[in-house]
Amino acid sequence: MSVGEDVDAKAAPHGREPARRRTAQIERIAVLVVDQEEIADSLAVALSGQPLELRIAHDPADALVLIGRARPDIVVLGPVTGRLGPVALLQILHEHEPHLPVIAGVGPHDGELAAQLAALKPAAVISHPYRPEHLLRLLQSLAPTGREIALGALPIELGRLRVDGDAPEMWLDGEHSVLPLREYLLLRFLAERAGRVVSRAEICAAVWGSNSIGAANSLTVHIMRLRRRFGDDGGRWIIAVRRVGYQLNVPPVTHTAATDRNVPRPGASA
Repeated sequence: MSVGEDVDAKAAPHGREPARRRTAQIERIAVLVVDQEEIADSLAVALSGQPLELRIAHDPADALVLIGRARPDIVVLGPVTGRLGPVALLQILHEHEPHLPVIAGVGPHDGELAAQLAALKPAAVISHPYRPEHLLRLLQSLAPTGREIALGALPIELGRLRVDGDAPEMWLDGEHSVLPLREYLLLRFLAERAGRVVSRAEICAAVWGSNSIGAANSLTVHIMRLRRRFGDDGGRWIIAVRRVGYQLNVPPVTHTAATDRNVPRPGASA
């Protein structure tokens, strides 16, 4: 007997497969997140705009009811307890819903829990709290066959700086700016590698598709433009490493940065 068969017996008299066949052309993933309120809500915000239908349960026992009623494609199970624990829930699903993929999250000090969950062979065991980009890739890989799921790039959150995942937009200390496409591509490339020194050749190849002199000169110009967007402390945001390349950092907020963001930094060079 499947979990929740009493509430959905006609829809799936022999388990999950009939329901999956009926929805084979829906280009969305139904995901049940079983976790603490704060973690689940943060995940919902991080994954907003993606082709996902998220449902949330804070108690594994409540998750059982939702699994029967909502028929999710994937379950994301955190180290949360209630009337049931994560191991008990996974044991029930392992027996009654063997085709339902479960992604189990475990914290850095949950070694024993990780071993217990791994013994039940979930689809994946990942670190908790989740890294949204990692979880998104897993959700895409576990999506039911027959669907083409078009997942978008996630925004990059770097404290004071937010770079959109799809649109050429950024937010600096909450202030929104629309960027020319090349500036956006350059900023996103650096933001994805924040804290690392990236060579000029690597940047030119990725953003301009060429290591030519023209691309190198254009890179210098676009670095200067981005620094202006970061205001008076733009040179602290994008650091030039002599004879190597550039490094994007997020400096602490200063009065100057907050009030004079659009004033070019005197003497700033690429």
